Formats: sequence, C-alpha cells, structure tokens
Amino acid sequence: MRSLPLSQFIIGIFSLLILITSIQQYGGISAYGAGYMPTILSAFLLLFTVLDAVIHLRQRPEKLQLTAVEIRALLLIIVSIGLFTFLISYLGFLICATGLLFGLMSLRHPKKIFMNMVFSVLSSGIIYYVFGHILMVALPEGFWS
Repeated sequence: MRSLPLSQFIIGIFSLLILITSIQQYGGISAYGAGYMPTILSAFLLLFTVLDAVIHLRQRPEKLQLTAVEIRALLLIIVSIGLFTFLISYLGFLICATGLLFGLMSLRHPKKIFMNMVFSVLSSGIIYYVFGHILMVALPEGFWS
C-alpha cells in the first residue's frame, strides 16, 4: 500500500481526539497524573502530523486517486481499531490484541495464515507481559477476571 495523504488526516484526527479527551477527563498537564503523558504525547503527535502534512502537500501537489483495494484496506483498519477499542473491556487485552494483529497482518500477507496467527499470539503475549508485569500497566482482562 502506498503512502496516502489521507493517513496524515486520520492520524491527526486520532491525536486530536486523544488530546481533547485527556484534557477534559483527566485535567491535561495541570497536575501530574493519568492525563499528563497522553496530553503531551497527543499534542506532539498532532504537531508533527500537521508538519508532515504541510511538507507532503508542498512536495506533491498532484492528486492521488485511491483504488478500491486501498479504500477497502483503510476501512478495514478503521473498523478493526474501532472494534478493538469497543471489545477490549469485554474480551480483554490478549484476545483483542491477538485479533487486531492477526487481522492487520493477514491484510498484508493473506497467504501466510499460520505464521500470522503464531506471530500475533506471540506478539500480544510479549506486549501483555512487558506492559502488564514489568511496567505494571493495568491492561483490561475482560472475562478472564
């Protein structure tokens, strides 16, 4: 899949939503706590995304036409991330991360189903171990708890 100018727009919207949410619900950077790092990181992501979009538009003024395969891939990614965020509290991090990784890797390599499944299970397990046990981040357990 080629680099699309639409990707800056999607990442910019994502970072703007995280920025607004972290300011409204967690108080932003006024006090060190749950909203401190998401506010800073989303503000930097928004700034760098806008800069990247400006540079991209200046370097490439011609229009890019999206193919049906690219539109389907973008919609699949948006739906996958939406389902991940919706289902993570019900199914837990391990199941949702495995499903998301498997779906996105199968999009890229559709003929390597077994390797995609093995890699997604191992990756989500390693991520869960590092964040849940080493860094002590409380990841959703879903119906396992």
